[in-house]
Amino acid sequence: MAKKKKSKTAKRVGFVLLTLFLIGLTTTAICIGAFVVYLNTVVMPEADLDINSLSMKFNSIIYYTDNNGQERVLQKLASQENREWVDRDHIPENLSNAFVAIEDQRFYEHSGVDWKRTAGAALNWVLPIGSGYGGSTITQQLVKNMTDNDEYSVKRKITEIMRALTLEKKVGDKDTILELYMNIIYFGKNAYGVQTAAKTYFDKPVSELDLAECALIAGLTKNPAAYNPFKYPENAKERQEVVLAEMKNQGYISESEYTQAVSEQLAYQESTASGQGKGPYSYFTDMVITDVINDLQERQGFSESYARTLVTSGGLSIYATVDMDVQHTMETVYENNSNFPDISEDGTRPESAMIVLDPTNGQIRGVVGGRGEKTDSLVLNRATQTKRSPGSSIKPLSTYAPAIDQGLITPYSVVTDMPVFNNDGSAWPRNENRRYKGQTTIMDGVAASTNTVAVQVLKMLTPQSGFNFLTDKLGFTTLETDDVNYAPMALGALTHGATVREMAQGYTALANYGNFSKAISYTKVVDANGETILSNEENKPTQVFEHPESTPYYVNDLLTNVVEDGTGRLARISGIDVAGKTGTTTDNKDRWFAGYTPYYVGVTWFGYDARYGLPDLSPNPAVEAWSAVMNRLHEDKPNKRFNQPAEGEFVEARYCLDSGLAPDSACRGDVRGSRVATGWFYKDDVPQEECSMHRWRYSGRALLDLTRLFPLSVEVEDEYYCYEGRNDAIGEGQRVSSPNGHYRPRIVRKPKPKTSTTPTTPTPPTTPTTPTTPTTPTTPTTPTTPSTGDGGMVATTNTQELLEQIYVWWEQMVS
Repeated sequence: MAKKKKSKTAKRVGFVLLTLFLIGLTTTAICIGAFVVYLNTVVMPEADLDINSLSMKFNSIIYYTDNNGQERVLQKLASQENREWVDRDHIPENLSNAFVAIEDQRFYEHSGVDWKRTAGAALNWVLPIGSGYGGSTITQQLVKNMTDNDEYSVKRKITEIMRALTLEKKVGDKDTILELYMNIIYFGKNAYGVQTAAKTYFDKPVSELDLAECALIAGLTKNPAAYNPFKYPENAKERQEVVLAEMKNQGYISESEYTQAVSEQLAYQESTASGQGKGPYSYFTDMVITDVINDLQERQGFSESYARTLVTSGGLSIYATVDMDVQHTMETVYENNSNFPDISEDGTRPESAMIVLDPTNGQIRGVVGGRGEKTDSLVLNRATQTKRSPGSSIKPLSTYAPAIDQGLITPYSVVTDMPVFNNDGSAWPRNENRRYKGQTTIMDGVAASTNTVAVQVLKMLTPQSGFNFLTDKLGFTTLETDDVNYAPMALGALTHGATVREMAQGYTALANYGNFSKAISYTKVVDANGETILSNEENKPTQVFEHPESTPYYVNDLLTNVVEDGTGRLARISGIDVAGKTGTTTDNKDRWFAGYTPYYVGVTWFGYDARYGLPDLSPNPAVEAWSAVMNRLHEDKPNKRFNQPAEGEFVEARYCLDSGLAPDSACRGDVRGSRVATGWFYKDDVPQEECSMHRWRYSGRALLDLTRLFPLSVEVEDEYYCYEGRNDAIGEGQRVSSPNGHYRPRIVRKPKPKTSTTPTTPTPPTTPTTPTTPTTPTTPTTPTTPSTGDGGMVATTNTQELLEQIYVWWEQMVS
């Protein structure tokens, strides 16, 4: 019996163990499978740095194309970081061996990852019982420096391991890996790479370093600040001896070499080398460098420091879009202070910036980021880096163009120039001149830059639609969700503002008949091996309008009128069509002009860096600068007009200036004179509905049957010609008032002549007049109705008109 019990117990234990084993095996398989999926879906897509074709051995060169189609050198670049590339042939063997000895002693044995060190580092991370050494190989450190990924996480470490394995496999040469590492690693005191480190600490090229100096340089990378030999010579010396000891223990140097190197007195000496001795880069070169660095980070996943090194020292060929004639013209204008107002605030003068680009492809032809002669490279470029409120210059982009495209308005639509909202007891918005005209066409509202008109239109469009058009169609990236409101979208009061470049980019859609192009400063970037690593050659225009057959032509008419009869008159160019929009911010700190011709789009900003307010300046200095540049650029160009719509697509039609509808006879009989005008309409937009706003009020004269209400007391100029009639009131609150009351024809009674039997000399009137000639006495046979008076009407015996005049007399008496 006992044996049977033991046998059953053994079977049960075995069954349990087998079950646990199978569960563990299954769990392990699931975990491995999950890890493999994680590697394939999360880690591996980020593992390829694609640097096999990259080299950082040569200066990069920016090219441009001249007027004959020949490529010319615009600028040879030198690194703005303190970095110089050096080939491994010029790096002492002792320095290479020192790095391997202290950083990665099995460097030539592993394939990018030292699994023994990695396991040790992982164990030490879980159970901190070891010495605290790291597990990163030289290859892993190179990856880390190329990506600037310092995230402390398992994912980062796994990604780093996979990138190191991939990099070693693609490069296939350990010496190349080590060469890259020694040229990119940081050594403190803004010294990148061994060449710069040698000059920084010993004032000599790396090729001249001896063993002791090589060991010191190799030891700095662990903690450049703590081992800075100028500040902490004892720490630096101690670290140097650790490196030398590792080199001796691993057989790179002999005992005697070790002893001699340890006993050597190191002579630290900061670099006395002068600067590059070259003139500053142009604003265009600055822009190209910044654009390429940003695109390498965004498209290739490079770190900022690696991308900058690649641009300045990677042997790249960069093909710029600059037109040197345009660039030189802009620089000439902006270096001449007489082209700008002579004003200042606390000794600081206002600045200005401008971009000119080709609207057909978005290629930037010229840029200036400030006034005066440029004195340094890679300085603030106000055209590409400064965000300022664009004021009314954004209205065509955010409000008028999308509203036209959605069929909400035409240039001949009419809205009321009066406040739209009660903003905590204040009527909003206000116009710059603090006046409200009343019924206003979109054409006139845009020409005069009337704020209320823009807000009325945006109310129809909605701020969200305006925001979506800017961000989804025109490539604006500086906007925030707080900008989905009336002040930002209708008046340009953006949270952060917009750059001159963004504005110019947006205007390409207007200048190129709805075809939007992203603004670019280069067409392509080719590496040292002839491979294209960045390209903008596919930067094709995209149509942003739903109705390109009509919207662009309407917009052109609106903005051409701004230059012909509105706030942009100074921008006119003889023989060349010009369209544009001025901009002034509410706080008067920024002045803009965004304009275009059949040849170029140009956008100009003027204001203080420190946000001082500008005095009243007339004309707008942004328009002045724009005109100074653009007139020069068009001097040798043939006269040219904007494209016209296809024949039959647009037709002339009449409309009422107060309603925008088809006019009737009462529109022509307005007390102010005829209110009928002719517009150029798309064939489907010709007004069909007849005006119901004008009504005959007095004999032969019409007024506006228009009652406008607002919560606050508001004066509107054309209210003088309005009366409360049959039409429904618009708005809520009290009736708006007129500065001069309401129109009333004044009736003047004709005095009865006195009866006289003999001629008499007339008595002089109370006011000086020319004496009348003697009259023959007559006796009137019937009473006469009043004759014509100021603003009155011709008297008549018609019963209806008599009743009408009696009513007028009664109203005048009551008032």
